[in-house]
Amino acid sequence: MNCDGPITVLIGGRELMGHAEPILRDFFGSAYRYARAVVDYGVGSVALAVINSSSVGAAVYYGINVGSVKLCVIYYIAVIEECRGLGIGKILMSSIEEVCADSDAYVATTWFGNEPADRLYKSLGYVGYTWDELRRLIGKRAVDRLLKATCGYDDDIAYVKPVMVSNDVLSILRRIVEGEGNDVDRLWRETCLGVWLRIRAGLR
Repeated sequence: MNCDGPITVLIGGRELMGHAEPILRDFFGSAYRYARAVVDYGVGSVALAVINSSSVGAAVYYGINVGSVKLCVIYYIAVIEECRGLGIGKILMSSIEEVCADSDAYVATTWFGNEPADRLYKSLGYVGYTWDELRRLIGKRAVDRLLKATCGYDDDIAYVKPVMVSNDVLSILRRIVEGEGNDVDRLWRETCLGVWLRIRAGLR
């Protein structure tokens, strides 16, 4: 794969998932099915990085109202191995942030030891918190909703960033307990719990 050349980012939905799926599956294994589920459910979108007509990076993201807060969840992101270290992940993230500029905050989750993700998020101004830290800072109920909204149960760290840099992101996250959580509950059942049960049962 030749990684030289201009990078184009395409934004779409199901029509791009076929190109994104091999990249996500190669990096995340069977967990890529969570990304496919939010796209199939109709809430998720795909950002696809292309060089010389070849797909070199992909991300799945979605916006969701949680309480009185609109979150942009950057759900899965990966770059093919031979093209890593060229800033493709940063270009994907920046493209998603532009699309989600009407949100209150961006959030992404990852596991301890995922150093490429840690470097990427920190380079873009995200601050990482463990779930235990967030429970102390914003409360257990807010974290429970955040876990449902991100399906971040297998991850250890939430990286968060306010859309407006002058806003305090923790104050924003405390507001996710306001109002009903029906949208979050439906999303969680259809794209998180359901997928987990199928993977556990060995179903496709």
